[in-house]
Amino acid sequence: MVEEAEHVAMRRIYEDGTETPLTMPNHPRIKGSTLRTICTQAGISRDEFLKAYYD
Repeated sequence: MVEEAEHVAMRRIYEDGTETPLTMPNHPRIKGSTLRTICTQAGISRDEFLKAYYD
C-alpha cells in the first residue's frame, strides 16, 4: 500500500505475515539522519534502500 502527499506511507510485509509501517518524506532529497531512521525501521541497509529506490 502506498499513499503519496508530502510523505509516502508504505508498509513492509514479512513472510510470517507481520508488517512494519514506513513513512518517508516525498522530497527530492532526504537528509542522512532521516534515511538512517527509515533503514532502521525497515530493517534494511542503506545500500539495500538505495538499490530498491533506483531500480
